[in-house]
Amino acid sequence: MAKKFVLVEPKSTHLHVYSSFTIPRLGVILLGTMLRDRGWDVRVYIEDVAPVDMKEVLSADIVGISTLTSTAPQSYRLAETVRKAGIPVVIGGTHVTFLPDEALDYADYVVRGEGEETLFELIDAMEGRGDMEKILGLSYWKGSRKLHNPDRPLKEDLDSNPIPDYGLVEGWNTQKRGLISIATSRGCPFTCTFCSVPGMYGHGFRMHSIERVIEEIRVNNPKYVFFADDLFTANRKRTKDLLKRMIEEGLTPEWGAQIRTETAFDPELLELMKASNCFNVFIGFESINPQTLDLFNKRQTYEKIVRSVEAFNKAGIRIHGMFVVGADTDDKNTIYETARLAQEWQLQSIQLMILTPLPGSPDFDHFYATGNRELLYKDWSLYDGHHAVYRPKNMTAYELNEAAIGAMEDFYSWKNISRSAMRRDYYSTLIQFGAKHLLKNWRRENQGFLEGLRSTVFEKAEEGIESSSRNPRTNRVGVPRFILDSELGSGLVAFFARLGSSVVPFSESLADGDDPTALSRIRGKVDCIVLPVMERARQGEEEFFQKIESLKQWLAQHKQSAPTAVSLFLDKQDGSLYSSLAQLGAFFTQDLDRVHRAYKETIAGIRTSPSMAEEIKPVMVQMTS
Repeated sequence: MAKKFVLVEPKSTHLHVYSSFTIPRLGVILLGTMLRDRGWDVRVYIEDVAPVDMKEVLSADIVGISTLTSTAPQSYRLAETVRKAGIPVVIGGTHVTFLPDEALDYADYVVRGEGEETLFELIDAMEGRGDMEKILGLSYWKGSRKLHNPDRPLKEDLDSNPIPDYGLVEGWNTQKRGLISIATSRGCPFTCTFCSVPGMYGHGFRMHSIERVIEEIRVNNPKYVFFADDLFTANRKRTKDLLKRMIEEGLTPEWGAQIRTETAFDPELLELMKASNCFNVFIGFESINPQTLDLFNKRQTYEKIVRSVEAFNKAGIRIHGMFVVGADTDDKNTIYETARLAQEWQLQSIQLMILTPLPGSPDFDHFYATGNRELLYKDWSLYDGHHAVYRPKNMTAYELNEAAIGAMEDFYSWKNISRSAMRRDYYSTLIQFGAKHLLKNWRRENQGFLEGLRSTVFEKAEEGIESSSRNPRTNRVGVPRFILDSELGSGLVAFFARLGSSVVPFSESLADGDDPTALSRIRGKVDCIVLPVMERARQGEEEFFQKIESLKQWLAQHKQSAPTAVSLFLDKQDGSLYSSLAQLGAFFTQDLDRVHRAYKETIAGIRTSPSMAEEIKPVMVQMTS
């Protein structure tokens, strides 16, 4: 009797951009096909397609789990359940490739990178026909130690893999669904900072032969093909040759693929795409902000984006625009402007994904290894591009999340849906209506998460409201005089003036501890106190640092009777300054748009415009004299 191998790809616990439109990933299908061809009894569960039958899972001889970052928690829960039943667990995928130590806390084996050869060498070793220590790309337990063998070189001969058999997927009916994925290549030559693909599949471009791709289309005979390459047109000559063969063979189902803007500037390629029945393209525009494009290392311009949209519209090819929002050069106005331009360009659909530091991406190293960003959450299920998990620079995490969802709601408005219907573009009408419904459900499901983000902005203001029952509201903020005398001081005065509030300076001697009347001099006169925070004493600023530490200790000792203190970070570049100012602004207005404008007109501007500092300085002198 054949041994049973069950492969599972868990789904995200949160709604996401593809929740209503399942485009299956190929990993578990390919591995299942290879296992079946070697005589195993195989079950393949893709949870986005059909529920996982735990009776089947727990009857397996080996269970394999494929893991993305956003599905890691549920993958680990499943792995723990299977291990408790005494069944070996093999886990693979992008997330665990870069965090194998974490994955081994839940699984017996981690297959890193491309898993075809590693998995079968592992099976041989488990059955006594190989040496575990010689298997490249494998992480595993040896006694109480976690061992990580060297990486396996990337697979060059992709044609040696069989054609993935969708019939192995429980609940899948190719004829009914009419959609399949076909990967014609692996790897991406570009280096976008937010992307983990090159880390997983390399910068080199490895290809299936054209004959193999044609055969895969012929065998599956789908109504629609999603070419699941990371960049379908990376080698334009090869793409042209493939499309010509599809036309010659009469194998032209509707198809879509991920491409870059440059594709639109090759008239021959554009013509072949249309002739071969290209239905839609998924374009990583990423941003309308030229500074953000540079920051992402995207190597494209805003002007190229506009020209590519015009070319695809002229060719009659639908566009799904993909954008990443929340970079250091973005603010919430950029995000809403993105959705407005997408409507103006008449894109059929868009996704605005929040910048997320995924393991394996350069951004992950930047956020985690260097500590250049304050991460708000380590719950991997939130790392799906729809939840703000870090503190952005020019907006609060709450504003970022609200803007990302709100801008998509603006795009998928009844007005835009009606325009598509009036153009008799019924496909776009259906997609847009489905997206509108999905966003409504997302808000309902994530109401608690958004409220949690909002509370981090307004919690200090709510503390101030409670304390105002003892002291009347004064619409004033207390700021240490040594802060007002610093470069930031003039900006702070102007910032609060734009919010209709004023600054009350107080001396650092307040924190000396020897003056019994110190507290009475500020009690009832301010709604909150600015508590400057420096993480370390920089050279030449030791005295300044000591004043801050003394004030911090004094406020801690008088916490019950002193006004509410709001931390103001002075030497962090991760968005803490803006978030602190948003908390302070919330004391005087519930309107975060107003706070945002005040910040841009004062604090953000004063960093780049010395003349503004001189303009505001007389106001500061007058108030502190």
